[in-house]
Amino acid sequence: MRDTVVIGAGLAGLMGALALADAGHRPLLLAKGQGATHWTSGTIDVWGAADGSLREAITGLVASNPQHPYARTGFASLEAAVARFRALTEAARYPYVGSFERNVLLPTALGALRPAAFFPATMAAGDMRLPGPVLLAGFHELRDFFPPLAAANLAAQGIDARGTYLNLPPIKRKLDFNTRSFAQLFDDPAFREDVGRQLRAARGDATRIGLPAVLGLKDPLAVVGHLQQLSGAQVFEIPTLPPSMPGVRLYTIFRDALVKAGARIQIGAEVLRGAAANGKLNAVFSAAAAREQEHHASTWLLATGGIAGGGVRTDYTGAVWETALGLPLRAPTGRGEWFAPRFLNEAGHPIYQAGIATNEQLRPLDESDTVVYKNVAIAGAALAGCDPIRERCYSGMALATGWHAGQLLAGANE
Repeated sequence: MRDTVVIGAGLAGLMGALALADAGHRPLLLAKGQGATHWTSGTIDVWGAADGSLREAITGLVASNPQHPYARTGFASLEAAVARFRALTEAARYPYVGSFERNVLLPTALGALRPAAFFPATMAAGDMRLPGPVLLAGFHELRDFFPPLAAANLAAQGIDARGTYLNLPPIKRKLDFNTRSFAQLFDDPAFREDVGRQLRAARGDATRIGLPAVLGLKDPLAVVGHLQQLSGAQVFEIPTLPPSMPGVRLYTIFRDALVKAGARIQIGAEVLRGAAANGKLNAVFSAAAAREQEHHASTWLLATGGIAGGGVRTDYTGAVWETALGLPLRAPTGRGEWFAPRFLNEAGHPIYQAGIATNEQLRPLDESDTVVYKNVAIAGAALAGCDPIRERCYSGMALATGWHAGQLLAGANE
């Protein structure tokens, strides 16, 4: 029996497991899939609404909204979580840069601008506040990345940008190109040599060149450096539609570190229900090929996500439920209250704030604010009190609450 089981292998679950592993524990991670890492941009979005200091914005949020997950952890936990995260990625030669002083503006695959606080060094030259002409380059064979369209959208926002397509270097592969297959191609120095020559010929007066975020799986920082040397310009990655290679890299870094520390990750093990007694969760049952599998532990971390991640579900009758343990939710009471009258509004839609209410120790609460399970902590988008996608704090909140929950559970097991 493991002393702690983490339910969910997204960023919150992985970060919670890392905190437990750092404290000497060997957690078991159960998940139906590989979490949201493979679907996100790979940046750490702390608070998208802030024009200035993120530190000041979150400190003000904690004071004004005590129910927000950031208020449950405090800014100190967010800062510590980001520091541990950056140490992890630095050790894996995939360093993250940025600060709590302000967001940068990075381009999307369609040429929109999105704020981010921390991001891989492979994206650093993509801050659209930096001066100089920009060239966006891609390949016809890579679906869902259209450099001329993205450049035109950037130009419409006053950025000196243009787009071009490159010719695919001679390779054996002929069919079905995707982000992963392109990342594997960029691991090949000969492939990069050909691409680099094309970039140098096409760059003109561009001082920066944006490419889809497929610049290698093994050592993307070295790939970027090689392409910069070949092209004569700064090179940066632009996140694409899923599967996201920056997200895959992150998951791999976490997985390798956790397994090395003695943790175990079991994918394809969706938790279906739990068994409890005397105010404590004693076991959970996960889906398996032949029969359900039973798992026992002394403490538990639930990080299955919210509506977007599948940890909270709804149906046409207006029902809203938490999928793994059947925990009580704070959610609108009927379908008529799920959405605001206007689709576009500053407050968002109430249904996207549905989640599990907790106390200061991240223990789940019922409708009367009584702790449901004394040995369970909640982290990530499963928490009530925020709309992490609209607030652009999904990954920052996942890191902070995952780290904080893992530390709380580690202390409970000592």
